[in-house]
Amino acid sequence: MPVSRPGAIQGLITNTYLSPAEYDLLASLPAAVLTKTRFSVPPLGVDVFDGPLQGLVLAEGEFTTDEEAESFRPPPECVAEVTDDARFTGGRLVETSRQDLLQWLAEYGLHPAAS
Repeated sequence: MPVSRPGAIQGLITNTYLSPAEYDLLASLPAAVLTKTRFSVPPLGVDVFDGPLQGLVLAEGEFTTDEEAESFRPPPECVAEVTDDARFTGGRLVETSRQDLLQWLAEYGLHPAAS
């Protein structure tokens, strides 16, 4: 549940657990698909994307308190801060072409291979 303020304090994470029947029903509906693998590297959840976004890796911090979030310093492997960039949210990424992604990354000074 996002909050409307910039920076590290972004909101709450909510999970909805589905029964097999609920999953099957939702999976049968037409939808855009975003595929990724999530790795847990506390305090980060690291998403490695597939498909047209292959090569994109996003890390999301998960903290118990606002103070933990504010004091977090990302590891040197983190090359761009996109917390306040709505283009890097799941709802937007699911509609994103590789060409758009490469253009957005270029705005951060990042120039990965186009293929």
